[in-house]
Amino acid sequence: MRSEIHDNLQQVVTKKVLVVHPYLNDVLRGSEEVLVKILEALIDYGHEVSLLGELPSGSIFDNLLLSNIKQIPYGSEENIKPKRFQAYRRYLFGHSKLKNNLCKEVGEMDLEISTRDTMFFIGAGKKCVAYVHFPENLTRLQKPNLKHRWFWKLFYLPIILQRTRQIKDIDLLICNSPYTKDAIMDHWGRDAEVVYPPVDIKDFQPLQKEPLVVTVGCFAPNKNFEMVTQVAKQMPDVKFVIAGRKELVDPYYDKIATLKPDNVELIANATRDDVSALLGKAKIYLNSCVNEAFGISVVEAMAAGCIPVVYNRGGPKETVGSYGFLYDDVEGCVKAIGEALQSKIEISDVVERSKMFSSDVFKKNFIATLMERGFL
Repeated sequence: MRSEIHDNLQQVVTKKVLVVHPYLNDVLRGSEEVLVKILEALIDYGHEVSLLGELPSGSIFDNLLLSNIKQIPYGSEENIKPKRFQAYRRYLFGHSKLKNNLCKEVGEMDLEISTRDTMFFIGAGKKCVAYVHFPENLTRLQKPNLKHRWFWKLFYLPIILQRTRQIKDIDLLICNSPYTKDAIMDHWGRDAEVVYPPVDIKDFQPLQKEPLVVTVGCFAPNKNFEMVTQVAKQMPDVKFVIAGRKELVDPYYDKIATLKPDNVELIANATRDDVSALLGKAKIYLNSCVNEAFGISVVEAMAAGCIPVVYNRGGPKETVGSYGFLYDDVEGCVKAIGEALQSKIEISDVVERSKMFSSDVFKKNFIATLMERGFL
């Protein structure tokens, strides 16, 4: 069915579409990448597109055909009372007050698409679609990691009930991996369509390979770089590199710098060109993040011809298919890297696997999914 729709995408009837992404970073992160490619896809297929949110100037968004997108500022919640009770101000009072005015400004839309958080829907679309990166916000309220748990569950109950109603009213949930699809069912009781997120793989290609193990990601505790240092200590003859963004004052970076053995090199604030060159010559890509929803860096590494070694749960496990190695703990990771270094997997096969997650494939699959449901 989807392949037939691909052949007829140019026959789409023009629709009025509102894309909702109120707060944007001028650094290309996962949610911004999804936003950009959805905007491009809708414009490519001739739809009338409005964006609830403002695209930063002088950034990666400059490549968009901005003249074809009506940009509507979301507004500010800072002036909305009460100032205390931040969760209530954000989830109940703030957005509820803003969305009434926004609906009047936007007018009626055929379709409303959220690419950030389901709470920001304003109800302007005849149909509502949400691209979900992970159902985390609601689950944090449902399982507060605080003392007096029952008090906080009661405190958050009105917000949870409202968010539950919002989620129930969404006509279609689209997500980034089968792992996230299962989490949506577990936490929200809703089914979802999987459309893998777009990965800009054109900047990555294999170079002359070396017995090098590379890990890429911002220096943040959820990246679990401690495990990389533990693995490296057990493999002193193998060189490891961790490359990623760091803050000017970064306690986590300092922690990893203290823990690392001599065979681990840290590269702070590497450019995209630096990362591309590094992945191009590395034989192994080690993804240390546990339970990651998708793992864009894993696909980029595969496009550069790296053999991926990933945690045995989460999106990256699904992404690598039979072209990678899995681990459950430090000892398993040491074994997996050893096997990967000796592997006869063809680099061309790994690169070919990465192409199924390209930006062009994402745009076609996203539009096709909406057409299958009759939304476009």
